[in-house]
Amino acid sequence: MNAPTGGADDVTRLGRLEEIASELGNADAAAQARSLGERVAEGRFYVACLGQFKRGKSTLLNALLGATVLPVGVAPVTAVVTAIRYGDALRARVRIDGEKDWREIDPASLDDYVAEAKNPENAKDVRAVEVFVPSSLLRSGMCLVDTPGVGSVFLGNTEATREFVPHIDAALVVIGADPPLAKSELDLVSEVAKDVDRIVFVVAKADRLGANDLAEGKAFAREILTRLFRREPETILEISAHERVKSGAPTRDWSALEARLVALGDEGRVALVRASARRGVARLARILGQEIAQQKSALLRPRDESLARIKALTAAVAQAEQALNDMKYLFTAVQDQLSARFERDRQALVAREQPIALRELGARIRADADSATTDLAERAMEHARVLGHAHVEKWRAENAPVAERLYEEAGQRFVDLANDFLKRVAASGDEALSALPESFEADTHFRTKPKFYFHEHLTVGSPSVGGRLASLVQGKAKRIASVEREAGVYLQRMFETNSNRASNDFADQVRESRRRLEADLHKHLQSVVAAAERSLARATATIAAGAEAVDRELARLERLHAELNGIASTRPHDTQEATS
Repeated sequence: MNAPTGGADDVTRLGRLEEIASELGNADAAAQARSLGERVAEGRFYVACLGQFKRGKSTLLNALLGATVLPVGVAPVTAVVTAIRYGDALRARVRIDGEKDWREIDPASLDDYVAEAKNPENAKDVRAVEVFVPSSLLRSGMCLVDTPGVGSVFLGNTEATREFVPHIDAALVVIGADPPLAKSELDLVSEVAKDVDRIVFVVAKADRLGANDLAEGKAFAREILTRLFRREPETILEISAHERVKSGAPTRDWSALEARLVALGDEGRVALVRASARRGVARLARILGQEIAQQKSALLRPRDESLARIKALTAAVAQAEQALNDMKYLFTAVQDQLSARFERDRQALVAREQPIALRELGARIRADADSATTDLAERAMEHARVLGHAHVEKWRAENAPVAERLYEEAGQRFVDLANDFLKRVAASGDEALSALPESFEADTHFRTKPKFYFHEHLTVGSPSVGGRLASLVQGKAKRIASVEREAGVYLQRMFETNSNRASNDFADQVRESRRRLEADLHKHLQSVVAAAERSLARATATIAAGAEAVDRELARLERLHAELNGIASTRPHDTQEATS
């Protein structure tokens, strides 16, 4: 790796921020300062691969690295942000929340920690993952970062990516053609672009698109991005990781993509590392400033006033929760309406698609009979299984986004109430509110994954003994009619059962997502009171030690606050932006 590019002053400032965070008892801020300080000292910068789920981000990164390092699959895979950095040999490590030290793991078992299937919505509380790869692309200090796709049914994955945004130094945004850019992707890119200038856009899986579809998708994406950034993107590259791996040679715009990334390392890394240090210092100084302000207020405020404040906050939260509780009745009514709508849609599916499927079934059976197929009854049942699955799955796929949109509209009313509460208490200027987000956002997707699976009724879907015997003695026409009748009954049974199960699964997702949304809002509202109570507890312990202890603590907090202001405002020569 090249010589470190981080300025000594940047590293020193981050080290002092780590010490201040530890003094204030903010372990999370201390860990962030320590991690960023190490990264700046080593001259490492993060290029995050961003995009909607199933855009092929992990596959793209594997192709860039020249090895299958990250797990890939047909379902949304990545659940945890994963940083890939240079190393002399392939190895991997993870840090579990609550554990101080890294845990070395076998790179072959990486999917146990980062894959959605084996660590659903990061149930294992993986805080960080690093993979070391002997790739020449990473020698400059570049760290490629695989992020969970936004916009999937796994809301926690989207949140994990958004939490990583402040640490991004450059972005590789993977878009598609249908749709080129979803709203969730645009929102994420907008957020990243506030602090990041170097953004490369690529259309992945270009080999799967026709020339017209590819051109239309790029033109639409260019129009949207121009409107978003108020300037036209420099270029949108067409790439195919599959072609790159299969052919062993760069195709389409692959060479241009690699050149862009190499330039980031060779020419832009000094500016990227120093800009990352400045953003991190400003962010940490702001967090720790809020911590100091809260601790000072708790010491200066009379105990009776603190108790009254907590009582007022508790009452305000109780009012907000009562409003949310009253809203449950409306949400329940909406939920019932959605269930009724799903059932109406299901009945319409059966009425519309079942006759079509039965006609297709009859045509396939007659075609098999004409080709002198001996196991006609068995093949007829297989045709019924295939047709039933195709028609019901088509309906389910078409209705899934509709169900989510209806749930989003209902959930928005809950979120509006919670935001009204935030606006009311924010006017008080209470420092306890620093623990709360500025506003809540409504879910744009279900908070649970679908549990539906197609039930084939295998015992019913086997030709009956009587049917088999009859087929041996009947004429061709009667044999076909008998087989078609028995397979048709089976097809109708699958239609009824599976469409009903799919409809119920939508309703279950609404119910469970609603429950989790309510629990999340309640948790955030209660955190206001909890933060105030913690401040009071710390202040009470200091006050109990006497007036001199209070004076010493206030003086210490004042010194730390002044030092923070100095750290945040200092712009040493070697931390200024370098040209690249």
